[in-house]
Amino acid sequence: MAKPTLRDVAERAGVSSATASKALNGRADIAEQTRTRVARAATELDYLPKSRTVPQDRPLVSLITDSIDAYYSCEVLRGMVEEGARRGIDVVARIESRASGPRLSTREWERTFLRSGVTGIVLLVYHVDSPVFEVAERRRAPVVAIDPYTGSLGASTTISSTNWEGSKAATEHLLQLGHRRIAVITGTSDFIPGNERLHGYRAAMLDAGLAVEDALIFEGNYTFGSGFDAAERMLELSDPPTAVFALSDRMALGAVRAFQSHGIRVPEDVSVVGFDNSPGTDLSTPGLTTVGQPLAAMGRLAVKSIEELSTVPAAGPQRMQLATHLIVRASTAPPRRSPALVG
Repeated sequence: MAKPTLRDVAERAGVSSATASKALNGRADIAEQTRTRVARAATELDYLPKSRTVPQDRPLVSLITDSIDAYYSCEVLRGMVEEGARRGIDVVARIESRASGPRLSTREWERTFLRSGVTGIVLLVYHVDSPVFEVAERRRAPVVAIDPYTGSLGASTTISSTNWEGSKAATEHLLQLGHRRIAVITGTSDFIPGNERLHGYRAAMLDAGLAVEDALIFEGNYTFGSGFDAAERMLELSDPPTAVFALSDRMALGAVRAFQSHGIRVPEDVSVVGFDNSPGTDLSTPGLTTVGQPLAAMGRLAVKSIEELSTVPAAGPQRMQLATHLIVRASTAPPRRSPALVG
């Protein structure tokens, strides 16, 4: 029998050849339902796409993520591409959406998200809901997870920043200014860096001899809106905090906006600290005190680790952390003598 062609796949999936090609190559402008239908058709026909852009003798690192963030993911990817160019390694980014649609089978996932000749896989802030580790083991490809979720702990290496130390430094900065009622806006419970940041906050408070009050812990999900909502809930307390530490800049900026909408001044009435040092935090009103982390350096380290692991596999899981640093700007100040906030 003749080998199936892309046109055969397109006909079975009920799409054009151009759409089938985009779906198989992981293009972001293809609906998930269409991508799944094309991948299933390719599996049923046992279709193997040709690799036209990557020579088989050139190493390839596949970056897999849930989404490309305007800053965070792009900075990590920039570091990966720069390091890859220096080492003669190609980097390709693939987005696996967790949106609607049935979960891909192992073969469908492998066809959709991995090219032939892959040297290693980098998972970036990735909820593992795929057979990535099964596929990696079969291909003997090392997996590096950057800022992992709990489901990514099967990776050969995990890379993140010193989240605990950075968070502790941020909280200690507020304590040194004289704040004692310091609220924290947390993130999702399965995100390991977020948990480390929360533990750093707790450690600083306990070291200062202060109890960590449940009433001062507010749940967020790393979005502007969740920070805004958390700040609104803070204002309902009979004794609101004089300072807020948010585990991401987006949540911190959301909190600032909420306070300002009630006529509460930052930092005169309440101090706010974020985490990430995202672009624009120095230009916000006021400039946001935050914790910077070396995102591009994390990407460079990931590519370097893949190259080393593909030559000499590690004896066991490795954990790497790069240093954070506190950046003090205008959003923090000593508390007023009368710290209560008024709405």
